[in-house]
Amino acid sequence: MDPLSHPQLQPPRLPKRLPAGTFQIVENQTEYFQLLITDQDLHNFEGSGLLLEQVHCRRVLFTQTRFSKLRVLDTRFEKCEFSGADWEKARLRRVEFSGCRLLGMKLLESSFEDLSFKDCNGEGAIFVSAILKQARFEKCDFQEGSFEGADLSGAIFKQCNLSRADLRGAKLAGADFRGSSINGMQIGIQEFQGAIIDPSQALQVIALSGIIVKEIDEE
Repeated sequence: MDPLSHPQLQPPRLPKRLPAGTFQIVENQTEYFQLLITDQDLHNFEGSGLLLEQVHCRRVLFTQTRFSKLRVLDTRFEKCEFSGADWEKARLRRVEFSGCRLLGMKLLESSFEDLSFKDCNGEGAIFVSAILKQARFEKCDFQEGSFEGADLSGAIFKQCNLSRADLRGAKLAGADFRGSSINGMQIGIQEFQGAIIDPSQALQVIALSGIIVKEIDEE
């Protein structure tokens, strides 16, 4: 069994077959249910209170979208583009992101449960004050991203790049960073209490605390 597997993580509950569909003009309180949506450009779309449930999005462009209070349930995003999107206070449950780009995406004060990111590029993505319950990140690049003040308790980062990411004030009890790069991470030693690291990361954590490790000088 993979020691970094997440036994409680629930995948999206999607039907085996979904009818093809499209996003229409986005209006407030619009609902999309049981659809396969491919190759659509939603650049600069805006809306509030939208609901996506049991939707599979493939190669959809969400660049610069502004969706406030978005709700997403049992949905898979595959090879989608989210760069510059602003999804403040979104609520996502049983959602997968696979092979997506989230450069600079804003997910401030959002709430996630059973969330999976795999092979995603999220450089500079912003999860400030977000709550991530049952979250797994695998082979993702979140360098220079911000998780400041986020609740990452129990989150798993497997083979991820978190170089220079900001985790100041984050809750990391049980968060597993083994096998990921944490070079230059912005974090205090207090925040790291309760987190799980591998032996090779121990010196990096010491360096993050500002402690200098030197060999004893020979007389």
